[in-house]
Amino acid sequence: MRIHDRYARVTPYEMALPGRPFAEERFGLIRDEADRRGVDIWDPGAFSMLEQSRRAIADIRVEDDNPVLFVQYGVILFHAFHFWSAGEHLYLLGNEAAHQLTRARRPAGPEDWAFAAPSRAGYVQLPHYLFWARPEAGGPAEALDGFFWVFTPAHRLHLMVASGMRADRPGLGVMPVPEIPGEEASRWAAANVRERGDDFASTLPGGEDLCSIETLGEVVKLAGRLFWQLERGSLRAGAPTKGGDGGSGPSEGGVDPATSSRAPLASTLPWRLITTAEAR
Repeated sequence: MRIHDRYARVTPYEMALPGRPFAEERFGLIRDEADRRGVDIWDPGAFSMLEQSRRAIADIRVEDDNPVLFVQYGVILFHAFHFWSAGEHLYLLGNEAAHQLTRARRPAGPEDWAFAAPSRAGYVQLPHYLFWARPEAGGPAEALDGFFWVFTPAHRLHLMVASGMRADRPGLGVMPVPEIPGEEASRWAAANVRERGDDFASTLPGGEDLCSIETLGEVVKLAGRLFWQLERGSLRAGAPTKGGDGGSGPSEGGVDPATSSRAPLASTLPWRLITTAEAR
């Protein structure tokens, strides 16, 4: 089994929050305040303006007066809250499954498909160092860790891509996708997003075997294709694996996540591996 598929890495959810006691206490207070005041917690703006949300943002943000970062942390907290509220659904996208999703000629989805997600919210972790993007215009390319989704009762889709931590930048690198209606997200699954070239084709010099995200539309397309293929059975999610468990079988190059300093830290959350239908 490839090291990319062997275990789920520590997630942005775990990196952004001080710990489980913080999530249990603060998110419970946020939910109580929203219920008491009748605030729509599915609206990111209204969610961020709750007093308990503002307090939580103040605790997780780094020392910086930039108001843009306050908005960014509000989006991070919105996705973290719904990830927690929905039951912390974590999926690891296997390497072969990822390539199946990004093949240009692979059937994308029927025109009449009604967008659906595996749960109200969750996180899909991408294969290590396979997907790349530039979260900041003109900035360096960064490996993408994965994406959060929130699918509201009103069938509105929220997505946020997360990249890793960098020494020269506070906090996480994130790429929020503007809210999109579910029926529109369904169409994106079959759309040609880029004006030139194939969607997901690498734009990195010498990175022909890698995938690039050049537009936010490609994020919607990736999520739509993934959820549709899970629904139709051409991809499947395995049984839950407990957090911190690297799974069974030999590792790639002898790298053991439990003992090797070269291996990424393992997530403490339960996770499910997404594979192709033919995988054993």
